[in-house]
Amino acid sequence: MKKDSFAKLITSTALMLGSLIINLDSASARPAAGERGFWCDNATGTPLTLYQNATGKVETWIIWRSPIFNNLGYTPQSRCQDVSQNLETQRQTGKLGFLTSSTLNGMTVICAAQSDGVCDGILFTVNDPSRVVAVLGQLLALREGVPNTPPLEL
Repeated sequence: MKKDSFAKLITSTALMLGSLIINLDSASARPAAGERGFWCDNATGTPLTLYQNATGKVETWIIWRSPIFNNLGYTPQSRCQDVSQNLETQRQTGKLGFLTSSTLNGMTVICAAQSDGVCDGILFTVNDPSRVVAVLGQLLALREGVPNTPPLEL
């Protein structure tokens, strides 16, 4: 490989990683006043997926407690970060209008969906497949702003 080609490869890789880091940092930060968005917060010691709505009110959507996926490398903190990012990405692209459940690699997942119900962006894995209907219903209530809807506990 020529030095010029190698230098270009290193430069483009560094730029790509730099933009990825910037995107991850911005996705994990609380939105500015007047903006909406999801982020992960663990100031209380428990990872929480929070949402700032259009009025600036902060809503707790998910409390991350379950260690069920720890053996796969997904701690409550890492799940909080990943799912908060998934929710924010789907929100920014306008894909939270339809939500559904599906099975992927033998695991039950909640996902953003196309209008025909086809999964179009995985949001998170459901710990207990027998709870998928309840979890989906609660998530829909949170999305719609139904008063007194408790946060999901996953």
